[in-house]
Amino acid sequence: MTRTCRVSRMMSIGLFSSGILFFTVFSLFPLSGTAWSQVAFTPKATTAQEAVDFVVMANRILVLEHIFDAFGHVSARNPENPKTFFVARAVAPELVTAKDILEVDLDGNVVTKSTIRPYAERIIHAAIYKARPDVHSVIHAHPAPIIAFSVASVPLKPVTNGGSRFYPSVPVYDEYDFTSPGNTGMLVTTKDQGDRLAKRLGSGLAVLMRGHGYTVVGSDVPSAVSNAISLRDNAVITMMALQLGTPKYISKEEAQDANKGSAYLDRPWNAWVQRVKAAMPDMR
Repeated sequence: MTRTCRVSRMMSIGLFSSGILFFTVFSLFPLSGTAWSQVAFTPKATTAQEAVDFVVMANRILVLEHIFDAFGHVSARNPENPKTFFVARAVAPELVTAKDILEVDLDGNVVTKSTIRPYAERIIHAAIYKARPDVHSVIHAHPAPIIAFSVASVPLKPVTNGGSRFYPSVPVYDEYDFTSPGNTGMLVTTKDQGDRLAKRLGSGLAVLMRGHGYTVVGSDVPSAVSNAISLRDNAVITMMALQLGTPKYISKEEAQDANKGSAYLDRPWNAWVQRVKAAMPDMR
């Protein structure tokens, strides 16, 4: 057999073997089907059940992204009744399931007939939903970098692309009630306190709370989750920059253009969901 024939035969065998491997791999993992398909992404809930599902998933995501620890809460406005919202009972966010979700009205009254204990600070959510018809999700949490800025003389200003949505800076709430009978210190649990916090938030996306944490809002749950993570990351990066010198903050013109890509929430949301499913067996 000539050398040319031997080479030709070897190439044929190689292609045949590769074909078997290709066929085997793609038989196990077909091009169509759940193994390869993207999760359908619709950020706005259209039913009460969808809103509840978003709240459950957002709790788990915010735990894995280190926004929540054993405390913190996220809510979604009820698309079937904008005068109510859904939020979990007082339980660690990592444990939240659909059975833990309560329906609450805009005065903070629990609508769901249940004996389970609600969050005292559901008032934060109620006050903001009442003041801001454009808001459909509220998050309250206590990340350490955020608390640091809430007590520092340095304002939290945007330095990152994701942080540009918070231009020019994030206001700080410091109107706690320490004097009236039954006051709860740095917890916002009364209507007056909630109204003051909502007023301090104004038309923005976030407000820091001195020595406590922050409250972040969004037009839907994925947007609120993205805002909470982006602001925490902006705080961390600003701290690092301050150690190196003077940060270069985002200008007004840059802020207007920098965050155009934030509309594409399907990629991070689907990634966050997959992390939850991989890390939390009960969510698979």
